[in-house]
Amino acid sequence: MKVTQVDLNAVRSAVCAVTDPEYPDLTIQQLGILENVVADSEGIRVDLVPTISGCPALQTIEQDVRSAAEACGYEIKVRFCSSPVWTPDRISDDARIFLAKEYSVAIRPKSGSVECPICGKSSLQHRSDVGPTACRSVEWCPDCRNPIEVVRSRRQPSDG
Repeated sequence: MKVTQVDLNAVRSAVCAVTDPEYPDLTIQQLGILENVVADSEGIRVDLVPTISGCPALQTIEQDVRSAAEACGYEIKVRFCSSPVWTPDRISDDARIFLAKEYSVAIRPKSGSVECPICGKSSLQHRSDVGPTACRSVEWCPDCRNPIEVVRSRRQPSDG
C-alpha cells in the first residue's frame, strides 16, 4: 500500500482525538503522548511516548489508537518510543489549565517551584514519590492545607 499525505493526515486526525484513560477529557496529543504519524516500510506507524515506563494505561492507549485508525479505514502499527523521553513540558497549555482547574493536579515545570492548583501559592512541600499513579507524586500545600498530586517526569526526581 502506497501511503499518501492524505492517509497520514486522516490517521493523525483520528489519533489526535484519542483520549487518555486516566484523564478522559484530555487527548493523548494534549498530554504529549502522541509523537508522530509516519509512513514506514510496512504502512502507517503511530509513535507514542509513554509518560512513564510500565504505565498500566499503555495497553489501553495502544488499543484506542488502533481502533481510531481502523474506524477511518486504516491498519497501523503502534510503536512506543524511548526517545524522546516524555516530560511534563510536553503537556499543552490548555491541558495544564484543565488539569489544575478540574482535577487539582499540578505540573512540575523544568525549573522553578510547583504552583498549587487550588490557591496558586508556590510553597508546596514534597510528601511522597508514590501517588495514585506511577506518574504522579504527592505534595502538601501549607497555605490552603490540601494534598496536591503533581505530574512528574521520568527524568526528574520529585524532590519538591
